[in-house]
Amino acid sequence: MNADKRIYFVKPKRYDVMDEVYAVFDNKEKAQQFIGGFKSDACLEIIDGILNPDPISDQKQSAYYISIEQTNSTARDIFMCDSTCDIEETKNEEHNICFYGGAESHHGLFISKVFAENEEQALRKVIDIRNEAIVSGEWDFAWERHKLHQSRFK
Repeated sequence: MNADKRIYFVKPKRYDVMDEVYAVFDNKEKAQQFIGGFKSDACLEIIDGILNPDPISDQKQSAYYISIEQTNSTARDIFMCDSTCDIEETKNEEHNICFYGGAESHHGLFISKVFAENEEQALRKVIDIRNEAIVSGEWDFAWERHKLHQSRFK
């Protein structure tokens, strides 16, 4: 198989653990056909990943996990992955927008994993990515999804 090839996981919605994956496919069309074979496919989703990603080649950078609010540029949480984790880390950066109980969209958190040479550089990078998510409408879209999920529990 090729390095950096995209693969597609079929899993239940609202589950983020990999042991809940039903199937893995080498293309999205096959994954969609698999989902179409169920009587009700509303509870399944397809997520993608990278098979055989290239390891980090720049030994000067480390993985930082940072969470910041929508309207504040001070990190609420920031830590560097420990040395045992660095061996297994890939160069994939991850970003999520989460909401915890607030009644307005600015109560959310932007949670990100980035690679940088130091904490200051990592925070600047996350702020730029967060700002782009706000400008592009990604933050508002995440807020609408959150409200939809919350309305199902009422």
